[in-house]
Amino acid sequence: MTTSNVRGPDIKLKSGNLLLLMTAMIVGILAAVPARAAYQVGQTVDDFTLPGLDGRQHSLSDLRGRVVLLNFFATWCLGCNEEAEHLQKGFWEKYAPRGLTVVAVNIIETPALVDGWAQALGVTYPIWLAPDWSLYRQFTEFGALPYNTLIDPEGVLRYSQTGFDPAALDLTVLEILDSATPAEQTSWGGVKTLFR
Repeated sequence: MTTSNVRGPDIKLKSGNLLLLMTAMIVGILAAVPARAAYQVGQTVDDFTLPGLDGRQHSLSDLRGRVVLLNFFATWCLGCNEEAEHLQKGFWEKYAPRGLTVVAVNIIETPALVDGWAQALGVTYPIWLAPDWSLYRQFTEFGALPYNTLIDPEGVLRYSQTGFDPAALDLTVLEILDSATPAEQTSWGGVKTLFR
């Protein structure tokens, strides 16, 4: 085995510069590590307000009493693009009459870009615009898109998932919608009420 006497460049740092460099590295590492999610399944989600693609301000509290499928996405995310059609047809169009609202939250992109994306994919459900990742980080400790949550009519987080699992999402949507439907409005509602 031969060894080489090749040396890298001599770097001389003063103690102040070294401290500054180490501090910058630590801050960079800490910024890359996501904070622990504020919300766990079973916890109530705090209200928040975001501008919508329609130019108006929208709050989660405006949707109280409805089941909310909150979808975090970006137009550059291939998985988000694939799931958009499923969210449109398999959830928004299918379950909106039963009380489901699909709200997509785009992260950081311009309204013009998001509007073009929505038109190209035939998306008609509401899209809200997040100026940064802070709301997303309240729901998940991982940094991947798409990310879906379900919030029940009382504002409780009932489902939280990175990626898109239409079967699991559909099952949970049905469970929440069925439990949120007053017994009197279902078939055999009066009989069900008697036996509770």
